[in-house]
Amino acid sequence: MIFQYDGTPQGLLTAVFDGYPYRKNIRFERGFTPSFLPDLVQVKSNQAKSQRVLKYLKDRFPNFLRNEFKWAILADRPEIENDLALTIYLLVDHGKDILYSDQPQARALVKNAKTISSEAHSYKGLLRFRELENGALYGPIRPKGNILYPLGLHFKNRLPQETFLIHDLGRGTGLVYQDGQLSFVEVDSLEETYSKEEVTCQDLWRGFTQAVSIQDRENKKLQRSNMPKRYWEFLTEMQDLI
Repeated sequence: MIFQYDGTPQGLLTAVFDGYPYRKNIRFERGFTPSFLPDLVQVKSNQAKSQRVLKYLKDRFPNFLRNEFKWAILADRPEIENDLALTIYLLVDHGKDILYSDQPQARALVKNAKTISSEAHSYKGLLRFRELENGALYGPIRPKGNILYPLGLHFKNRLPQETFLIHDLGRGTGLVYQDGQLSFVEVDSLEETYSKEEVTCQDLWRGFTQAVSIQDRENKKLQRSNMPKRYWEFLTEMQDLI
C-alpha cells in the first residue's frame, strides 16, 4: 500500500494512524499524484488523529519523541519521513530496543536525527549575526535540515532584547524575532545594508584573525575537519579562503 500525505508533520501522523492496519506492507509518499491504483490512498490531515499518535508516543516512548522524532522531522527529506513512519510501527510491535537494532528504517532514522541535531548544535555557535542600518540583526544560514525554529528558540533566550532575522537561504524562509515573538516569513532575497559599527567590527575582526594567524603552522586539512567548509560562507574571517 502507498499512503500519500500533504507533506506536513500533521499529515504524516494522520497517515501513520490510517495506515496502521497495513503496516506490514506500506510506504509513505509526500504530495498527491493523480492515480486510479487501488493500493494508493491519499490522506487528508486530521488533527485528532495526529494528536492521538503524538499522545501515544509521548506516553509510551517519550525519549523517542524528544530525540529521534523531533530531529528527524526537521530533516526535510521525504525518505526520512517514510523511515520515521515505519519506525513508529516498529516501536509499536517490538518496543524501544528496535532503535538500536540493525533494522534499516530505524538505523537510517537514528543516523539522520543525529545529523540534524548536530547541525543545529553547530549553528548555535557558528551563526553570525550582522547589524543592519535599522539596528536589527541578520543571520544568513544554509543548513541541510529545516532547523530555523530550534535556532530561533535558542537565540530568543540569548538575545531577548534584540530584533533579529535568521534567514535560511536554501529554502527561502526566515524566522523573525520581534517584541518577544517568533514568526516565520518567506524571504526570497534581502538587500543587506550594514550599520557603520558593523562594517568597522568586521574589518577589526578580519585584522585580528590575520594578526594571530601563524602561516608556517597552517593546517588546512585539520581546519576543514574541525569546521567543515560548508560553514565558511557566512564567517567574516573565512571570506578570503572560500
